[in-house]
Amino acid sequence: MNFESNNLESVEVYENNTDVTRIIAEKIEQCGHTDSFYICDLREILKKYSLWTSTLPRIKPFYAVKANNSTNILKILADFGINFDCASKNEINQILSLGVHPDRIIYAHTIKAPESIKYANKVGVKLMTFDNSEELFKMKKLCPNVRAVLRIRSDARDALVKFGSKFGCDVENEADHLLRLARDLNVDLVGVSFHVGFGCKDIDAFYNAIKLAETVFRLAKLYGYDLSILNIGGGFPGANDIYFKELAITINEALDDFFPNESIQVIAEPGTFFVNSAFTLACNIISKKFNLDSKWVYYVNDGIYGSFNRDYCFNVPVTMYPLHKYSKRKAHPSIIFGVTCATPDRLTKNVSLPLLDIGEWLIFQNMGAYCLSLCTSFNGFATPHIFYIIDDNSLGHVCFQHLKHLHISLNELSSHALNLKKRFSTTYCIDKD
Repeated sequence: MNFESNNLESVEVYENNTDVTRIIAEKIEQCGHTDSFYICDLREILKKYSLWTSTLPRIKPFYAVKANNSTNILKILADFGINFDCASKNEINQILSLGVHPDRIIYAHTIKAPESIKYANKVGVKLMTFDNSEELFKMKKLCPNVRAVLRIRSDARDALVKFGSKFGCDVENEADHLLRLARDLNVDLVGVSFHVGFGCKDIDAFYNAIKLAETVFRLAKLYGYDLSILNIGGGFPGANDIYFKELAITINEALDDFFPNESIQVIAEPGTFFVNSAFTLACNIISKKFNLDSKWVYYVNDGIYGSFNRDYCFNVPVTMYPLHKYSKRKAHPSIIFGVTCATPDRLTKNVSLPLLDIGEWLIFQNMGAYCLSLCTSFNGFATPHIFYIIDDNSLGHVCFQHLKHLHISLNELSSHALNLKKRFSTTYCIDKD
């Protein structure tokens, strides 16, 4: 079943528990696809929402729009009450265009152009982050009623990308000066933030950072500030729920130890967590050869200047599997190159694959975070198309949340949601086995 509504755009409804790989095979067979394409399984977004609320109930997520700004994703998150972390004027504008109140946005970039601060002030986005004196001067001048959040540096020992060399003030050497300056400028300083790093692999990183933030809360009191917001940033895994649960235990312990006062609003900026596992990419093998190193070299119709820019920039390991299983085919050392004319456009140096033919497909999972947002049009290659899917049960949940978001009375919610599902079912052809 395919439907469009004021809430979601072109989403296909499948039976519960339908496998994504099967849907990819159907798309290739039915539509004759040869271009690379994505399947976005919206069920995964709902699963991650449930996982977050059950394991980190005290922490309000502000979704990092930079991770993936697909409209359907943003609409669902907004309807489920998720707030938003924006890093630019355009991101703020996109979120506001969905009807999200500006109070649900944090302008979390510590480096903001003057015109962007003016725009944020004009549209009512007052919650902003800073980590240096020049940014604080700028924010106070251009947004006099700014609600400022001081970003501190607290890198994880082990992360794919650490941010401390570019963002965050040093607590020992810089925080005192910035707190004093905020007081002298009469800035409404409301909180402290940090980011342990993208792809955090350090189980103690959040505990240490929360402990460090608590020292800034105490220091701020010396300057007359009773801070009310703790922003623990991002760095949450999007494809390893077991590790996420371990992180959640550590985070909750740290909050109990250092911020037991429930009046402190704890927020976070998860991006990868919500979207990474929802997106699966299918790439077509468009050429191949056998090289002098006795390896098969495959060329696929995407690459590091497209969907795999994230993997190239952030050193994310590339994993894949053939669409069709070949148990009787011998595995060979293989190299996978991307589609562009650039030599660095290589996805893997050495991977074991069965012998594949031109026209066969490789499947890449966990492609939802920073893949689409980092795509370029180098060599004129377009961004892959996205097919959005959902199942019957999840559709009902999404419809219910959308109507609830519109402030329809509780007595009317169930009947409205049921009618909405019936309208989708009767208006559009059902494509099920």
